[in-house]
Amino acid sequence: MKCKLCLHEKPLLKRSHIVPNFMYKSMFNGGKRLVSINTNDIGGKVKFMQTGYTESNLLCANCDNGILSRLERFASLNIYSEPSANSLVTRKEYDEGGEIIPYIRFENLDYTNAKLFFLSIIWRCHISKLEVFSDVNLGEHAEQIRRMILDNDAGDEKRYEVVLIHIDTDGSRPSKAVIDPRQYTSEGNTFCIFHINEIMYHFNISEHNKIDLFTKASIQKDNIMDIAKLKGKWARMHFDMYMGRKLLMKSNIKH
Repeated sequence: MKCKLCLHEKPLLKRSHIVPNFMYKSMFNGGKRLVSINTNDIGGKVKFMQTGYTESNLLCANCDNGILSRLERFASLNIYSEPSANSLVTRKEYDEGGEIIPYIRFENLDYTNAKLFFLSIIWRCHISKLEVFSDVNLGEHAEQIRRMILDNDAGDEKRYEVVLIHIDTDGSRPSKAVIDPRQYTSEGNTFCIFHINEIMYHFNISEHNKIDLFTKASIQKDNIMDIAKLKGKWARMHFDMYMGRKLLMKSNIKH
C-alpha cells in the first residue's frame, strides 16, 4: 500500500497517532479516560476513550517513526514540557494588565520544527478516515502541506499560519477535552480550529481575506511564538463561538 506522506509503496503501520499522546497531558479524568466531544452532536454528548485517536494503514515506518516522530520529539521537549536547563528555548508569561491580553512567549523556538509539527496535525486529520475528523478537507492545500512536511520546509511565515490560544473557562465549560476539529470558510478565507486540552489551535489554509488573528499572532521566523491566554468571560465566549452554542460543564466530567 502507498504511504500517505512519502507516496511510496511500502508496508504500512497498523497504528499511527493522529494526535500525539503528549498533547493530551493532564486531560484524563479520574477513571483514566479521555474526554471527547462531538460538535455535530446536538446534545453535546460526551464520549470517553482509553487512549487518543489512532488509525491503521496511513503511514510507513520511515515517515511515522522518522519524520513525524522527530517533529513530535521537538514539540514534546520544547513546547509541552518545561525547557531543560541546557535548552536554548525560553518560556515566559506576561500579564501586563489593562487592555493587553496575557500571553505566554516562547523565544528561540525553531520556526521550522514548530510550524511543521502543528501543520502535521491538521494534515493527519485531513488524511484520516475517522468520522471525528471528517470536517477537515484541505483540498489542494493538502498536497502542498504534505510536501512541506516531507521536505522539512516550513515556508513563508505568511503562509499556512498557525495560532494557539489558551482557554481558561474557570471550569464552566468542558475545555479539558478533545473537540473535533472544525473547518470554516468566510469571504474566501478557509481556516480550521482544533481544540485539545484547553488550547485552541487555529490553522489558516487560504491566502484570501485572512482574519486579523492570523496576521498578528502566528509563529514567526524570528523563532518567537506567543500563546494568548483568555480567561473568564472572554474564554467562555471564544469557546462557545467555537462550539456554536453553550455547552456547560457536565457533572460527570471530572478532571
